[in-house]
Amino acid sequence: MSSISLTNVSFSYDSYNTIFDGVSVVFNDFDKVAIVGDNGSGKTTLLKLLAGDLLPDSGNVGKNTSVYMLNQINVSDSKSGGEQQMFALMRAFESGADILLLDEPTNNLDSDAKQIFFNQLNSYPNGAVIVSHDRELLQQMDKIIDLQNGKLKVYGGNYDFYLEQKRIESNNLYSKYADTQKSIARLNNTINIAQNTRQHHEAKQAKDISNSRRSRLEANALKGKSQETEAKKRNIIQKKLNQQIELQQSLSEQMIDDKIKIPVPNKPFYSKELIQISGLKFGYGTEMIFDNFDFSMYGGQRIRITGKNGSGKSTLLKLIYGDLKPKSGTIKTFGKIAYLNQDLSVLDKNKNIVENIMDIAGVLKHDAHVIAANFGFRGDASNKRVGVLSGGELLKATLAAVLGSTEQPDLLILDEPTNNLEIKSISILEDALNQYCGAILLVSHDEMFVKNIKTDIEVKL
Repeated sequence: MSSISLTNVSFSYDSYNTIFDGVSVVFNDFDKVAIVGDNGSGKTTLLKLLAGDLLPDSGNVGKNTSVYMLNQINVSDSKSGGEQQMFALMRAFESGADILLLDEPTNNLDSDAKQIFFNQLNSYPNGAVIVSHDRELLQQMDKIIDLQNGKLKVYGGNYDFYLEQKRIESNNLYSKYADTQKSIARLNNTINIAQNTRQHHEAKQAKDISNSRRSRLEANALKGKSQETEAKKRNIIQKKLNQQIELQQSLSEQMIDDKIKIPVPNKPFYSKELIQISGLKFGYGTEMIFDNFDFSMYGGQRIRITGKNGSGKSTLLKLIYGDLKPKSGTIKTFGKIAYLNQDLSVLDKNKNIVENIMDIAGVLKHDAHVIAANFGFRGDASNKRVGVLSGGELLKATLAAVLGSTEQPDLLILDEPTNNLEIKSISILEDALNQYCGAILLVSHDEMFVKNIKTDIEVKL
């Protein structure tokens, strides 16, 4: 059996940022394994260690197998990007390597291309280690490895199995936290009872001495011995209390709640026609993408635009929002519209979160702080400059600015919103969109995301 093994491997890019801290794991040549984790947790770094492109600071990477590494392909044009990605994937499969190392292999692929890739992967006779946030792909894995805080944990099943195990772990965490609360209350109560008992005992001793013929020296000796015993008991109880408080703090750090709160709007959403397109003609250069195209959309609808890469899905969204102008035909929009592009570039990177919420939601500073808190930015966190936010933080800040006030848009336009998000952030986005009651116009290749936000109409270009 061919394999790659990591034994007690540690790695960091600098002295302030430890990526791996003594991790050990084995990848063999017959399992399909996915690597998941937050942005910056070290997923791509792990692939590079397996490929030999990076060397560990300590520990050992043992390899008696052939590998083929496919890095992420970043392109601006979705059509050419999909073609490049498929060509690169076909080369990977043709390599016949014992273990394929694939970094976000479904990026840039449309639905048809993804199905071709899935079929190729399932029929590939050897192993694969894949970094992906594509839950449709994760569902086909034999194992999932979760990276967190420099450590990794192996889950021996597909994405459904992984979710169920994470749910059980979360329940256990909350149960342990509740137990520590009870222990802390019990120990504090024990300390209070002991303190009251000691005060009562000392008062009684003083009274007994005054009424006794026993010498003061002898009485003080007995009193000192009693106090010494009591002090030992108090130290033992205090030590147990400190241990429970430390455990509670540790559990609390693991119980970060990423739920966000979308407020109830102060007026009904626009229920009539939101978009009216008639006789649209548009193209780039001599290539016509839309020729007498008609389209309409009404309030409350959730519509998904589908089609092959290059069919004009993102172009249509830009035309509707006004970023592009048609060559001929009419595009009319009604109600309040918000547009979230793939890069989440709605916010001003040079301003902080609260300032952006004030600008976009049109609210006062106090209300902007309340909105920020509803989306997880409490205290000083709300004053973070947008340019330094992580991918997940940028998503939440953008949602706060667009959906956080009672003046929400009647229509939310989304262009591949899950493309650059890790799994946790995708779940946060789904939760937000399921709380939002306005209309949604969506372009997405993420089938599970489309299903989870309950789109009800599909328009194919």
